[in-house]
Amino acid sequence: MLEKKKYSNTNNSKIITFIGMMGTGKSKFGRIIAKTYNFNFYDIDLLIEKKFNNTIKNLFQKKGENFFRQAEENSIKELIFDISQLKQSAVISLGGGGFDNVNTRKLLLKNSHVIWLNSPIETLVKRVGDGSKRPMIRGDVKKSISVLLKKRIKYYSLCHDQLDTDKLNQNQIIEKIIKIISK
Repeated sequence: MLEKKKYSNTNNSKIITFIGMMGTGKSKFGRIIAKTYNFNFYDIDLLIEKKFNNTIKNLFQKKGENFFRQAEENSIKELIFDISQLKQSAVISLGGGGFDNVNTRKLLLKNSHVIWLNSPIETLVKRVGDGSKRPMIRGDVKKSISVLLKKRIKYYSLCHDQLDTDKLNQNQIIEKIIKIISK
């Protein structure tokens, strides 16, 4: 059985990690929160794209999901190590499937405050559009998102905090995130 862990970072840095499905606003709100607190901001997908000089979608198509997931795990390990060594404070936006990986999940739960941004499937479908830039969307967008969420929800639920964003405007979401990380 999967078990929730308490955030226990002991290196004087504060790391906040946003997890959740595509279209929940992890990167958008991650940037805002990082700017609000003068923290560094890291989007794992952008770090991988820069590292391999390629888009996530192309990496999936040319190298496969297993290659991408290993690159994702390695990138997160390196990032957490670097942040810890430099005693930085940071906000991390994790790709939708990044928290599925047990090693990544344990590392982030131990070294960061993990917040799951959650939205209903109907909202995600609107935000994702046709899904053409999303490597995990194949065919019917709503069905793809439903299948992914069903698979991932057991991992997302292990987070330190969950924020349902659907009926909130941007300012309300930011206020709630600030309240969560201030406690």
